Amino acid sequence: MIKLTVTTAKPLTDSEKASLNTKFTVKYGEFTVEYLVDYSLIGGIKIFDGLRVFDGSVSGQLERLKKNVKGK
Repeated sequence: MIKLTVTTAKPLTDSEKASLNTKFTVKYGEFTVEYLVDYSLIGGIKIFDGLRVFDGSVSGQLERLKKNVKGK
């Protein structure tokens, strides 16, 4: 069984969690999920599935932009 860790910048509503759970069921089948709040993300969401991190957070986007600008 897959264990997902979902981290957001603010607490999710029950309806937001239900929507994510529906999408996770399609992708992963059986899973457990832990919801965390990390205000340093500024906004967006990070999902860890045990192997990969899917980073859609504002802080992650800013970090990627910073690396791209420094690289040029």
